[in-house]
Amino acid sequence: MSARLTFVLAASPYSGQTAATVLKLAAAALESGHAPVIFATADGAYGFVKGQKGAGAFDVGAAGEALLARGGAVHL
Repeated sequence: MSARLTFVLAASPYSGQTAATVLKLAAAALESGHAPVIFATADGAYGFVKGQKGAGAFDVGAAGEALLARGGAVHL
């Protein structure tokens, strides 16, 4: 049985591990046949601005684009 999972992301993309964790959980849910949705609000929306990447950090933008390309959803 597939489930629709909603993740709320309000943390800045490169201020800690929160954004990376949400994207990894959403990707795992998608791979398991579920329908993940990330609701990015407040500072969490900055992770989905094209062309940015923190040096030496998990690439939140690329992970978000990959999730979208595979059928996940992000709402800003």
